[in-house]
Amino acid sequence: MKLDTILWKSGCVKRWHSSIDKNLRESGDTTGSHSHRVAILILMLHPLPSSHLLACALTHDTAEVFTGDVPGPMKQGELKALMGRYERELAERFGLPIPSEKDQLWLSLCDKLDAILWVRENSPYILHTSDWIDEWKAVLRMAETLGVKDKVEELVAI
Repeated sequence: MKLDTILWKSGCVKRWHSSIDKNLRESGDTTGSHSHRVAILILMLHPLPSSHLLACALTHDTAEVFTGDVPGPMKQGELKALMGRYERELAERFGLPIPSEKDQLWLSLCDKLDAILWVRENSPYILHTSDWIDEWKAVLRMAETLGVKDKVEELVAI
């Protein structure tokens, strides 16, 4: 498959397809919409985002053209490491942007924050479960590290 085809199709992957929650499963979210929202969150939170970081945001789920959307809870341990290697190999093979360690923290923050905001809009009761409470705590830790905790709390409180 050619790079332009992969990039274009990467936005068409359905998210939340394996969720047991019907509202999430049928929410119509795609990796294209998600990647756009991650880039917007970076613009909202980062004091001076680089074009490289925004390109990373827009292409961070490109591998899902081949793997499908992998649910967050599955991205742990060995599978997380395997997915990370696969994503890096794909990025290198097709010349996609590879985030620095600091950029990866911004991507992780905004990726998780987008999930929380999407769940809040579609199935808010889920945010009261222990897994989502842990996700929120992780988001706050990353936001504090990046100096944007107040902004993140304000955004989620809207």
